[in-house]
Amino acid sequence: MSIDAMRTADVFRLTSCDGSVVVETYCPDDSIRGSGPVPNPRLPRATSTMSVHDENVLHRHTLLRSIAAGQVPLKFAYVGSAAYTHDRYARTDDYAGMMASAERESDAFLRSRCCDPTVADLAEIGPGNGEHSAALLAALRAKGLPIRRYLGVDFSSTLLDISRRTLDDRFEGDLAIDTAQWDAESSPAPVIEQWRPAAGPVLVCLVGGTLGNFENPLHGLRNIARMLHPGDLLLTSAFLRPNSGAINSSMSAYRTDEFRRAALEPMLAVGMNASDLDLSIAYQDGIFVGEVTLRKDAHLGFLRLPRGYSFRCFVSRRFDPGEFVGLLEKAGWSIYKTDVEPDSDHITVVASRDEEPL
Repeated sequence: MSIDAMRTADVFRLTSCDGSVVVETYCPDDSIRGSGPVPNPRLPRATSTMSVHDENVLHRHTLLRSIAAGQVPLKFAYVGSAAYTHDRYARTDDYAGMMASAERESDAFLRSRCCDPTVADLAEIGPGNGEHSAALLAALRAKGLPIRRYLGVDFSSTLLDISRRTLDDRFEGDLAIDTAQWDAESSPAPVIEQWRPAAGPVLVCLVGGTLGNFENPLHGLRNIARMLHPGDLLLTSAFLRPNSGAINSSMSAYRTDEFRRAALEPMLAVGMNASDLDLSIAYQDGIFVGEVTLRKDAHLGFLRLPRGYSFRCFVSRRFDPGEFVGLLEKAGWSIYKTDVEPDSDHITVVASRDEEPL
């Protein structure tokens, strides 16, 4: 079925090609719609055994509209109770096998000609549950970089709490840890500026699959560049496109029960039942795409969805080396070091912010 979307002041409506309305939402509350102050209540500290929930009313409303529009950004798979589901998934062997080595990422940075041996301040965009962050920080410190201050930045306040506890446990007071909530896919914000030291460069890390999870990677990279000073450094890594013979093995990490739960958690948080959802995974033009199809009608407050309705629930991009480097340059970064080993499915790049980011 071909779907077109129309948005008025209060109504978001999806219609089929024959003009019939298949999805219609109504939001009369100005505070939720966004014309007035938006309440942002922090949920009480949760445990992994709590029922599914989102983080705040704005997240919930935005998620419902994304479902209605047919495309759910992957960032919602890390908020509220989904953060705990991600934490459990990130501790599985399947997930660990996908991640780039912290040893290789740290080696790439320290071998780059822009490496400042006095860098002591590291800000990370998308720290996940903090396990890879801890490994990367430990590797950089072990190789002589005197990292003493750390800022974790993420869309999810719940995931930031999890990552902070991981780092607190690992470094036991030997690292000054701060966190800041920011959506790198929205617009620049002063979260790093307010945290940065009076002098010296900041090392920003954007590693793992974070960049490939963005709806618009170029936009996200430009937002990050605009938040920094000339001379600040970027350490970033991403997944490379698998060759045709390796697609099945790359797909295996998405076929586990743990991944299915993590991918579906945002939908459960807004009232759907896992047993009513079919999840399919496909690889298309360098992107792993997850799609949910409803087995029965769904009634989610003001949102009504018919049985058979499908929507995209995640994307995970893979890059060619030249494509990835070109993306960074286009976003306003000067490349100092590119690391791709012959047997690797990851690329690691070290860059610095241009004088005038695009």
